[in-house]
Amino acid sequence: MTLLELKNISVSYGRIEAIHDMSFSVEEGEIVSLIGANGAGKSTTMKTISGILNPSKGSILFDGEDITKMKAHIRVVRGISQAPEGRGIFPGMTVLENLDMGAFGRKDRSKMGEDFDRVFALFPRLAERKTQVGGTMSGGEQQMLAIGRALMSNPRLLLLDEPSMGLAPQFIRQIFSIVTEINKQGTTVLLVEQNANQALARANRGFVLETGVITRAGTGKELLADPAIKEAYLGVA
Repeated sequence: MTLLELKNISVSYGRIEAIHDMSFSVEEGEIVSLIGANGAGKSTTMKTISGILNPSKGSILFDGEDITKMKAHIRVVRGISQAPEGRGIFPGMTVLENLDMGAFGRKDRSKMGEDFDRVFALFPRLAERKTQVGGTMSGGEQQMLAIGRALMSNPRLLLLDEPSMGLAPQFIRQIFSIVTEINKQGTTVLLVEQNANQALARANRGFVLETGVITRAGTGKELLADPAIKEAYLGVA
């Protein structure tokens, strides 16, 4: 079943068009990766899906509902949650307070304990640091917290924007393993990532963005095997 569908979306910053006539879909249960160079429009795409940016044309459907003009906080309630580029945690709040903020729109607060348990099972380090202030944590721990906070809204679609950015290799491997586990637990994942090798290796499907346009699409395995992708994004000539 199609969970997310973008139809002919264009997004502009003033006179500069960052996304041009983009169309793609995400099926329920998939991991879908968007890869591309800096400035390709990956983060703009994510912000448009989450409602932070408004498209100048086109439409966005979520579970068959047109959400193109829906406010960002309502999209969270509907089931779309984002862990943004740069993590965006609340540095003066504790781990528990950050996670609680992720559940701001929930009406079933009696069930939040189950989601705290889920987050702490995925990220044992957060369980060890429940009362630690977010701003004093390492980059990898903050990324765990950002993903955990996004999960606290119990999303159907999790948007992950550059989750490996600035992390040490051991944290990168751990983060991608956890992304796979989140998906196995039933959450659909749309992943923007410059680490194309890791992103495509775990993706059901992928799309390549170049200057706001999708130039290639295929399964993760197909894109990993594409000589042009290898040369441009995997460091293999």
